[in-house]
Order: sequence, then structure tokens, then C-alpha cells
Amino acid sequence: MNEKSGKWVRRLTIFFITLLSLLLLAYLFPYYDHILVMIGRVFLPFIIALVLSLLLHPLVRWLEKAGLPRSMAILFIFVGFFMFVSLGVYRGFPHLLEQLKLLTEQLPQMSDTYQKWTKEFYEQTERFPDGIHEKLDGTFSQFEEWLSAKVMLIVTGLSGVFNMIVLIAVIPVMTFYFLKDYKTIGHWLLSLMPTTWHEEATRLTRELNRSLGGYIRGQLFISLFIGVLATIGFYLVGLPYPLVLGVIAGITNIIPYFGPLLGAVPAVIIAVTISIKTLIFSLLVVIIIQLVEGNLLSPYIMGKSIHIHPLLIILALLAGGELAG
Repeated sequence: MNEKSGKWVRRLTIFFITLLSLLLLAYLFPYYDHILVMIGRVFLPFIIALVLSLLLHPLVRWLEKAGLPRSMAILFIFVGFFMFVSLGVYRGFPHLLEQLKLLTEQLPQMSDTYQKWTKEFYEQTERFPDGIHEKLDGTFSQFEEWLSAKVMLIVTGLSGVFNMIVLIAVIPVMTFYFLKDYKTIGHWLLSLMPTTWHEEATRLTRELNRSLGGYIRGQLFISLFIGVLATIGFYLVGLPYPLVLGVIAGITNIIPYFGPLLGAVPAVIIAVTISIKTLIFSLLVVIIIQLVEGNLLSPYIMGKSIHIHPLLIILALLAGGELAG
């Protein structure tokens, strides 16, 4: 077969493979949702394990430099981590569980109080001019719809997490092998690329490892600080279930821009059912925490993590906030 015939064979092969792929996609179109869920269940543990390995890699390297073999260093970190988590669960989980139980028991009463408050609000606004009353009514209805949608999204996400418990159980094993065999995995990935790309790919991987790993570590530290500050703040203003609300605030803070708002919603709803004074103080806690996070914690911690000056971090946060509305 001459060179010209070989090109045509390759082109026809690519054409038929593309055509078959399109036909397969068209056939599977009604099942896309189920397919995406299945793909997510398979790959999410790999992604989480990869993120954890990025977080732990600097510590493993530090222990290696101290003289420990890599496998022993990883094992030492895992044992220390599980001991720390076990201690935290042993000391903190009963309190968290107790507050969750109390919160669940109080939900019907809170719902009644909230409905009573909204009824009084409507009665008060009926005395306003029709245009203002309709505007307030529409705004309030939109807020309730938005809140209901977000709550359902959170509940759906939580149920999805519980459905993946079996898969998540293998994450520590995956993380161990990512850390242990990172050089082998790296060489295998390089073997899939042309030789001329190897040097640039290695440099890019190092930069991504430093920047992305630093960003994730910084974001987790910030979320931890936010959770602690929120718990203390809500406790000081007399808001019930401060530990539960603090944990929610810390976890949702990972979500860019909208996370702090989502984290504040449960605290605001509970505060509304108590008193206007509690609501005002709870809002002050949320505002102060966000000011501290946006102007002190994020610039300092993220600057240290990804080696960017805090002033540039503040500028990026201001620009992002402006673009996101």
C-alpha cells in the first residue's frame, strides 16, 4: 500500500469511527442523565483522592527529607490523620449529633413561627400603597422560591453523598497509591505524549501541583477558620445550635461567592423565629466574618499558599465580586 492509499485508509477509518460515535451518542441521548450520574460515581472518588494527594504531597516530601522512606512517611501521615479524626469524632460528634437532634425536633415549631411572622409581615405591608405592596410581595415570593430551590439542592446533594458511601470508602486506598506511585503514574502519562512535549509537560505539572495544591490547601484552611469563627459568633449572640450552623458555614464557604450566602441562610431562618434582636446580631456576625475573611484571611492565607502578594489577592476578590454581581 502506497503513502497516498494509506492516508485515505486513515481518513476513512477516522470518518467511520466518528460516525459510529455520533450514532452511539444519538442512541444514548435519552439516558444521558443516568450515564452522567454513573460517570460521576466512578470518577468522583478518583478526583477526591487526587485532591487529597495534592494536599498531602508537601508533607510526604518533608518527611522523606527527614529520612523516612516514602511508604513509611505516607503510612505515618495516614495513622496520624485517622487518630486526629477519630479524636475529633469522639469528642465533637456527640455534641453535633445532639444539636442536630434538637434542631430536627424544633423544626415544626420554627416553621409555625416563620409562617406567623410572614403573615404579620403581609398584614403590615397591606397598608402600603399598592405598587410598593406588590413589589414587596413579589420580592418575598421570589426569595422563598430561591430558598426552597437551594434547600432542595443541598438535600439532593447530601442524599447523593450518602449513596456513594461504598465508593468513598476506597478513597484512602486511592490516595495512598497516588502518593506512593506518583512518579510511576507521571512516567506513564508522559509515555502517552510525544517526546518533544515531555519537558514542557513536566514543567507545567510542577506549576499546577504547586499552584493548585496551594490553592486547595489555602481554601480548606479558610473554611476551617470560618467554621470556627461562625460557631463562636453564633454562640456569643445566643443563637441555638451554633456548632451545626458553624459546620454548615465552613463547608459552604468552599463554594465561591455564593457559598457564604448559602451558609448564612440557616442561621438567618433560625434567628427570624426567635427575635428581631437575634436576627440583627446574627447578621452582624455573618457580615463581620465575611469582612475578616475577604480582607484578612483570604489575602494572607491564599497569598502564602500560592505565593501571590495579598494586595493582588484583594484586587482579584474585588474584581471577581464585581463581575459576579
